Amino acid sequence: MLTNSSSSSSDIVSLAKQYLGTRYSYGGASPSGFDCSGFVTYVCKQNGYSVNRTASAQMSNGTAVTKAQLQPGDLVFFNSGNSSKLATHVGIYLGNGQFVHASTPSTGVIISDINSSYYSSTFVGARRLG
Repeated sequence: MLTNSSSSSSDIVSLAKQYLGTRYSYGGASPSGFDCSGFVTYVCKQNGYSVNRTASAQMSNGTAVTKAQLQPGDLVFFNSGNSSKLATHVGIYLGNGQFVHASTPSTGVIISDINSSYYSSTFVGARRLG
């Protein structure tokens, strides 16, 4: 999984934050526009991690951790009710209950609270890379 041993969770977090405000683009996986899993794929790749492309497929990357075990750099997954998919949304945990993600076309890349009612009720898992 890890192809660059000098990368760390703090590198992932700092790079992810650099893209705050980047526009949302369905299917996008570059700084010109990201969707949620494209954002995660891009940030991870820049830090030497190879992850799957979709949110559901990314749930098989790394090692499962509980919400209580979350550390900065962990991937956090949500499902808004699509029962055919493991996850419909993914972001990168920043610490202190915050995560960064490519949210919607109207907001782009933002930081959200994992303990808000919406994200708390749709949280389906987390994975630690490396």
